[in-house]
Amino acid sequence: MKRFNIEQAMRTFWARAQSGAIHGAPSRSLRLALLFALSCLSTSLLLADDFIQQWFIAANQAELELRYVLVLWAFSLGLWLVGRAWLSTPVLLLFALMQLVQLSHVSYFGEPLDAADISNMLDGWADVQEAGLSAAADHWHVLPAVLLPYLALVALHLWLPGRLGLRAGGWQLAIGLLLVVAVLAAKPYRATYRGMDSFMSGPTRSALHNSLNAFSYFAVRLAFREPPPLQVSPFQPYTLTPVPSGARHVWLVLADSLRSERLSVFGYERDTTPNLRRLREEGELIVKPGIAAGVSTAVTVANLLNLVREPGQPELLRDHSYNLYRMARDSGFQTFWMSAQESKLLNHAGSRFIDISISREDHPLLFLRRHDHAVVDLLKRQAWRERNFVVINLRTAHLPYEENYDQHREPMERWPVDSRMPREQRFGNAYDNSILYLDDVLAEIIRDFDRLQGERYLLISGDHGQLLGEGGRWGHNDLLPEVVQVPIMVYAKEASSQAMRAIRAEHWVSHHEAGVWLAERLGVRVHNPNALPGEHFNHGNQLFGEKYIQRIRETPEGLVHERPELLSQWLERHNNLRSAGDR
Repeated sequence: MKRFNIEQAMRTFWARAQSGAIHGAPSRSLRLALLFALSCLSTSLLLADDFIQQWFIAANQAELELRYVLVLWAFSLGLWLVGRAWLSTPVLLLFALMQLVQLSHVSYFGEPLDAADISNMLDGWADVQEAGLSAAADHWHVLPAVLLPYLALVALHLWLPGRLGLRAGGWQLAIGLLLVVAVLAAKPYRATYRGMDSFMSGPTRSALHNSLNAFSYFAVRLAFREPPPLQVSPFQPYTLTPVPSGARHVWLVLADSLRSERLSVFGYERDTTPNLRRLREEGELIVKPGIAAGVSTAVTVANLLNLVREPGQPELLRDHSYNLYRMARDSGFQTFWMSAQESKLLNHAGSRFIDISISREDHPLLFLRRHDHAVVDLLKRQAWRERNFVVINLRTAHLPYEENYDQHREPMERWPVDSRMPREQRFGNAYDNSILYLDDVLAEIIRDFDRLQGERYLLISGDHGQLLGEGGRWGHNDLLPEVVQVPIMVYAKEASSQAMRAIRAEHWVSHHEAGVWLAERLGVRVHNPNALPGEHFNHGNQLFGEKYIQRIRETPEGLVHERPELLSQWLERHNNLRSAGDR
């Protein structure tokens, strides 16, 4: 059998290409080699704009994601298999236009663009033009970052297919079209049944990945629709006062889908949290029932870290006036984000104030093998400074539950998850097993926290709870008590007695109140003049625009969860009440 020599093939290809001698179809081996090489080159060019921009600004935090690189490679292969400029040119020019908008947003705002930003940009187009023209000199690098790789791609697709005999028909053309359509249609199709939080941009994702998410959701769910205008929120700004703080380490742990009543430390009959329960019995752990800021991770993270209490204040998510990371950095803390989940959760959470950001995309194999314990491993590698503010985001009880603990070195299936069981029993057992796994992870985090020196505070909560079949409902996108109520647990060493009295005095602790308490540990006292005692809010499952929100009140009989209400209706009613009071 004749052996294929790729070096000789490439020399032949180059010689024939220079002479213009390739008019017929190349051999099968040469064609495969060309398709592979051109697909690799195209993938590199599609990713190049991020790395070009990173030469000029630090705001672009994009990193390579293996899975996404493979998707782009398959897409590039599809374009070369088709080999028709009528397809490749408009698609690539559309990508270039999206990237001009995306990288301009990253350069101007320091964060990736999302679907809500596109709507806001179009609604205020005159202001966008004015601001863009006035700041063009500061962001000129966006043009070469986008145009150089995309014009090169367009030129290659215009020149090479006919010259190298790559145009094919039949099954090869069909496969190419299938690959291109599959990649282009995947995001828009997903937008037909998923909420905006599934399309949030991630600071460390490829800009093109973020663009496909944002523009797909915008095109399917927001474009050419007239959303009901939301009234301006009537709330007064907070007052921030610097206060002395001796804290050297302030840590916040947010565990996904953590439902209070399934924790034995809260009295659950199954011993799902033996380590936390022991710490509480020894008087080292303060345990309080809590109220989540949202019913999705992205909503909770952004609202908690920005100390948003009252609904209808998107400006607080954009300008980060009361952002915990911002306060921490201003107070001299080194800031960390350590997450077992995707970096998109950092969108609108203040990523530009984070010194060290580590997410699942950064260590995919480690997280695949170690799950949440990968965060513990990564914590051990950090070089702590004199003062550190750390936010740890764990996947814990996220569906599918079994995958969160199945690689653990010790058996975690204390309760069986046989596929023949009824769904409620099987899922309930798997969820309890995952909480047992979380307890083991938290025990290691606490051990590492104990090795630190000086005044230090560790606050543990859930981003939201979880429905486990109650009323036939599952998941966490409903404004129901099982989803809204989360644990608040505080572990501290060498702590201020005043700080501990303040947290002990609370009965229910909302995420907003927890954030305000953390802010004071960071050296900033926050006064929210709009806050009413015993009143709390959950911001639903979307960060921006029209959505359902819920008011929650503390009473002597317990919490009262008021009926969920559209944000527009709540703002209108609140403004009317305020106007009547002013009169």
